[in-house]
Amino acid sequence: MLPSESEHPYLPPELEREIFEAAAAQYPNTIPALFLVSHRVYDWVGKIKYRTIFPRRETDSSPKFDPTCSPMELLEAIDSKQKHASFFSSRVKHLFLQNLNHANLVAILSECNKIDSLVLLNPLTSPGQFFSLEELWVIHPIKLGLRFNEVTKAMDLEIIPQPIHPVLTSVTHLDLYDDRHRNDLADQLALLPTLTHLSIWTGSRSSAEMSAILVKCRSLQALVDMHGGFIDENETHPTFHENERSACTDDLRFVSVSLDEDMHLADWIIGTQGGIDFWAQADRFIAKRRRGEIQPSLFISCDICLVSSMSAYRLADT
Repeated sequence: MLPSESEHPYLPPELEREIFEAAAAQYPNTIPALFLVSHRVYDWVGKIKYRTIFPRRETDSSPKFDPTCSPMELLEAIDSKQKHASFFSSRVKHLFLQNLNHANLVAILSECNKIDSLVLLNPLTSPGQFFSLEELWVIHPIKLGLRFNEVTKAMDLEIIPQPIHPVLTSVTHLDLYDDRHRNDLADQLALLPTLTHLSIWTGSRSSAEMSAILVKCRSLQALVDMHGGFIDENETHPTFHENERSACTDDLRFVSVSLDEDMHLADWIIGTQGGIDFWAQADRFIAKRRRGEIQPSLFISCDICLVSSMSAYRLADT
C-alpha cells in the first residue's frame, strides 16, 4: 500500500527554499543535481548559479573552487538573449575577470552592474580605453582588485572629468596588483571617501611611502603589505629595509601577509562565501594587537600563508 499524502514529510515553502539555497551556496558543485529536483527548486537555485563568477582552473581539485559559472559561460548566457533585462544584474554579485578582451568586458559589465566585489586582471585593452567605459562608471563595488596605474593613466588622459574614477567611489577594500606605484599614490588614495582596507603588493612602495599612506588615509583600518606572485621579479623595486620598518610597523593598522598567486583566487572565493579571507584575517590580527594579545612589535598575520621574515603568529590556532 502506498503511503498517504499526509505521511510524507512537509516543510513550509519558505523553509524549503532556504534549505536548497543554503545547500547550493555551500556546495556549488551540487547545483546541476539540484536543478533536477523540481521546477521550483530550479528557480531558487538558478539565482545561486550566477552569484559568483570566476575562471575555471584545471589545477583546482577541490569542488569548492569549481565555478558554477565561469566568465565565458556567463558570456554565452548573455549572448543567448534568453534572460529578461535585469536577470544578470539582480543575480551576479561577485566577478573575477582575467585576460578578457574589450568586447567581452563590455558585454559582461553592461549586464552585471550591481556587483559587490570585482577583480580586474590584465584586461586585453588599453587602460585609457577600458577605464573610460561608461559601463564601468555605473559599477560601485565594495571590494575591488586591479592595477591602480591603469586607472590613473585613464585619469591623466582627462577622459573622466572628476578627481577619482566612479568605480572607486564606494570601495572599502582595495587590492592593488601594481609592480610599481606612482609617487602621488598616497594623495590619490586619500581622495577615496569610503576606503578602510588597502592591500599593496610588497616592493611596489618603499617604507616611507607606505607610512605616508597611513598618515594621509585617516579612515584606513588596515594596510596589508602583501607578499605574493603579482610582482615582476625582474623589475627593480623600492626596498623595505629592517631599519626603516618601524615607521609602518609601529602603526597597529599595518599587517604583512604572504599569499601565493595561485592561492589568490581561492582566497577571493572564500571571501565571497562569507569565509575568512586575508582581509578578515588581517582584521582579526589587528584586533588582537589592539587588545594586547599580540606583541605590538609583531605585524605578521598568517594562515592561507600569513608569514613573516621576523616572526609569525597563527590566528587559526587561537
